Amino acid sequence: MLDHDIVAFIQSGVSITLAACAPGRLPSMSRGFACKPVDGEAIGIILPRTQAAEALDNIRLTGRVAVAFTQPTTNRTTQLKGTDARITAFDPADEPLIRKHIEEFVPEVVALGTPKELVHALLSYQTEDLVMVVFTPSSGFDQTPGPKAGQPLPTTP
Repeated sequence: MLDHDIVAFIQSGVSITLAACAPGRLPSMSRGFACKPVDGEAIGIILPRTQAAEALDNIRLTGRVAVAFTQPTTNRTTQLKGTDARITAFDPADEPLIRKHIEEFVPEVVALGTPKELVHALLSYQTEDLVMVVFTPSSGFDQTPGPKAGQPLPTTP
């Protein structure tokens, strides 16, 4: 479903926001710390367990997830949704993905006036607190503000 450009974009220094909802559709959200392809079409989002506790509970209940990837300096936004989300253990071998994400994300928000120290504090973590949410995107949308917002992503054969 995802073309090379989208895969590269969602793994760059974007803001990653994962949302899940309880069966009554009450939403919960958490900031993602990195994204990676997993097993073919699936992707994984690395999250801090303590900050994402409610979203993780909702994923356990419904398996449904929506993730927004936004480049702060341009507002380019891609949203991916899935219905088969599952929570897996964090692999410490993936820690370089987090460091790369932070290294690319910090200049994005510093350019908008956010102090570098604040961004680093926001993205601080303990390795033992991390988990990964893995899901297969069942739909995707261009959510960049403008006339194409809400349009489905082009699909690849």
